[in-house]
Amino acid sequence: MPSKVSFIGNWKLNSNYDLELNLGETKSQYKGERLILKGEIISTDSDTLTFEIITHKQGLSPSELSRSRFKGTVPEATHIQIIKLTGSWQADEFNRIIFMIKKKASPDVITLEGSWQINQNQQITYTYEKTDLKTKSKISNTLTFQGFWQLGSANKLTYIFKHSSDSKFDFRAQIETPTIYPQKGVIKYRLGIGIREERPTKEKLISLYGAWKFSRQLGLVFQMDYGEGEIKQIEFSADISVTQRNEIIFSLKDTKGEPLGLDITFTHSFLNKLDAETFLRLKDFLDKKEAAIEAGVRIPF
Repeated sequence: MPSKVSFIGNWKLNSNYDLELNLGETKSQYKGERLILKGEIISTDSDTLTFEIITHKQGLSPSELSRSRFKGTVPEATHIQIIKLTGSWQADEFNRIIFMIKKKASPDVITLEGSWQINQNQQITYTYEKTDLKTKSKISNTLTFQGFWQLGSANKLTYIFKHSSDSKFDFRAQIETPTIYPQKGVIKYRLGIGIREERPTKEKLISLYGAWKFSRQLGLVFQMDYGEGEIKQIEFSADISVTQRNEIIFSLKDTKGEPLGLDITFTHSFLNKLDAETFLRLKDFLDKKEAAIEAGVRIPF
């Protein structure tokens, strides 16, 4: 049986997105030495970061490795190792994606330094490039974080992970369009990603697409399509008021009942066309009360 060798240190990703263990000082290792594991991140499911290490047989030419990668096959005499780190995915104060590795002492922090994106299914993705040292070619890899959006407060945009109780992204953000007309079906936020001192902060405009509906309590619901038949909704409480132009305005509230900074403006004609029954119920309410009324109960998904 081969002897077991243990290393103690702190995990990080280096500039080539390889997994790196910075060793601490023990009887068998020196502080400051590094153990570099060359591979790629293959999964970001729930509360884990999964890293794959592929070791090829010596003597394989760069052209053989390139052909196998192009075909999606693994060359003979190839050894595959999987490292699964447990912890939680979060966003740091600069809106970067980080992974907090669970440890007995303080957690290690793995930071994805670049800018993340939103795909066609309204889910967060992160694409990075690394250099294959054997073939000298650039390899692109895209990570997909499966989850759902939530509007928690006026200056925070939250992304909740699917099948996770610990992982979520709380992004610092500002509402781009405080007044929304529901027929457009979009909510826009603006945020910055990155450290200002090191490089210019990357400004990003986030557009969340969906359809506005009414709850039974006359609150508003924003239904979002995440692809493959996955529909999730965000429900809001609101204050309702009427303008001199006979527009009905829903001023949305956060989970604590504080103003969210979003006003949804309905014209009488659009509201009647969207939901005639709700239109009559609202008209009855507003005929009885001159001031704004509170409607609905927010139900977190």
